[in-house]
Amino acid sequence: MSYRIVTNPGLQGDLRIYHAAAKACAEGRNPYDAGALTSALGKTQPLPFVYPPATLPLLRSLLVLDYRTTYFAFFALKIAGVIALVLMWQRRLFPEAAARACLYLLCALAYAQTIKMDVRAGNISVFEQLLIWTAALAFLRRRPGLYAALIASAAVFKVTAAVLLLLLLVDRDRRAKAALLAATAGLAVVHGVSAAVRPDLFAAFLRNAAALDDRGGVNPASLAVIRDGLERLAGDRVFPHLDAVVYGLFVLLVLGALVWVGRRHDFRADRVGAVFVGFLAYALAVPRFKDYSYILLIPPSVYVVVSVLRGFGARLLALLLLCTHLFAYQSWVTALVLFTAYLAHLLRAPRRPPSPAAAPGPA
Repeated sequence: MSYRIVTNPGLQGDLRIYHAAAKACAEGRNPYDAGALTSALGKTQPLPFVYPPATLPLLRSLLVLDYRTTYFAFFALKIAGVIALVLMWQRRLFPEAAARACLYLLCALAYAQTIKMDVRAGNISVFEQLLIWTAALAFLRRRPGLYAALIASAAVFKVTAAVLLLLLLVDRDRRAKAALLAATAGLAVVHGVSAAVRPDLFAAFLRNAAALDDRGGVNPASLAVIRDGLERLAGDRVFPHLDAVVYGLFVLLVLGALVWVGRRHDFRADRVGAVFVGFLAYALAVPRFKDYSYILLIPPSVYVVVSVLRGFGARLLALLLLCTHLFAYQSWVTALVLFTAYLAHLLRAPRRPPSPAAAPGPA
């Protein structure tokens, strides 16, 4: 796979979009307009630019070198990012041999080879994951300020990542609440100033984002599942906005189940559990979760397989769900199954009183 990317600059399509958007912005054009994105070879890019206007000054760094050099440099950084991410997971979360073996297997095959999809697509997901998982380690060490800053940094590019700031509510103390409010305010200022300075760009960004409707294997997310399901059941007779209503009810169900379990289980002591089940809930709740976004769920999936499921049959079934790709929404179904299994495990666990002396996380 790496050899094909190195020898075929036609891959890493998302990088072409980033580069074309930065070029359009530098030339004074609106990168959100249809037909505004042209590649280094002059070809019009069919996919729209869907990142907030605040990212455009950062993306202009892609114009410093010629596109071919940028292509290879971006690929090298992506590979370095993958290596750093896996090393972080194995050293900080999974020191045991069995867990590491499972980690390596899932990194190679899980969720329709999600890591491979990201490297091939040229998306920034690996870099987003580095920010999020570094933030997770900060959360385990009870450093809410650092957690909030890193999540907010990820949310500058991918706005839905800001939902992960809600994990700070686990602690219920002043430091965590202050960090949550500061990060939320910071994001509001960044995107608010962007909207005030260039309202045309911000309006165009919202228009492009609202028009996104990827389905199937490229976007195995809850809203896509619901839209496809309703269309197959009712065809053209679907009531207007019924998909939004059903999606809203599903999100309430996921969050309600999480809150209900949280009232019975002490997540302040079980911080690893808070991170893993919180990330699973996030993946199920957000309206858009691309195939490469499932990188986020590799560590929670390792933990469920190794430490939550009991019996050879259950673990084998979970690994088959994780490491095969038989139908379009298999990744979503797998995440839902693992989330449900994790919640059931937490409900069976004995209640523990809050413990200030609890270990901050895995070694």
